[in-house]
Order: sequence, then C-alpha cells, then structure tokens
Amino acid sequence: MRKAKFGTIIVAFLELCACMSPSVAYEQKLQTWIGKSAEQLYDSWGTPAQTTPIDNNTIMVTYNQVTNSPIDGDFEPYADELNYEALSTPSYGIMASSPLYYCSTSFVLKNDVVTDFNFSGDDCL
Repeated sequence: MRKAKFGTIIVAFLELCACMSPSVAYEQKLQTWIGKSAEQLYDSWGTPAQTTPIDNNTIMVTYNQVTNSPIDGDFEPYADELNYEALSTPSYGIMASSPLYYCSTSFVLKNDVVTDFNFSGDDCL
C-alpha cells in the first residue's frame, strides 16, 4: 500500500513538471538569485544593458537578449494563444523581415544583494 502511494506521488509530480510553462520555469530559475550578491550576479550574467538607480541603496539592472531564432526552437511561441486572421495576409512578393525573439530580465539590487526580479519577452528561458 505504501509503495502505491509513493508511486502515485511521483507520477503526479512528473505530470506537474511536464505541464509547467516556460515562463514558470524561468521564474523559478530567477528565484534562485534572490539573496545572491551583485558580484555573483555580474560574474554569471555579465555587464547589464541598463542600470537604473531607485534610491541611495537600490538599483535595478536589466539584461536584454535579442536573437533571430528562439532559444527553445519554438518559432511560434504564441501559436496556441493568438489566432488573428488579419495576421495571415499574403506577402505580395515582398521579402519578409526575419522575426526577432527577445527576453528582458531585470534584477533589483538593494545594498548589493538581489531582492527582486522581473522579466518580459517571448523567449525567456
């Protein structure tokens, strides 16, 4: 009986992980930075694209990633979420520009310690 319950818990956990959206997974990845030092963040992420002072002891640093192809190979990240007929117009022989995929990730540093984060974009992994 005990093995059956344990097996059920494992199966439920695996199903939960399989259903996790990329944004939830990315948020969990970023959550691990809370409490880390600014030096650790900079060593891992590099020089931020933008630094914004908030007050005397607090700054927000932002990292931007823009690519011509998605990190995860998903060329239509919103295919299941958006369906607009107006977007599927013919090209009339005009070369289409390459799509851009982006992710903007910001961290709040208070007294050189990561206290919060935020992200937006269609390719945050």
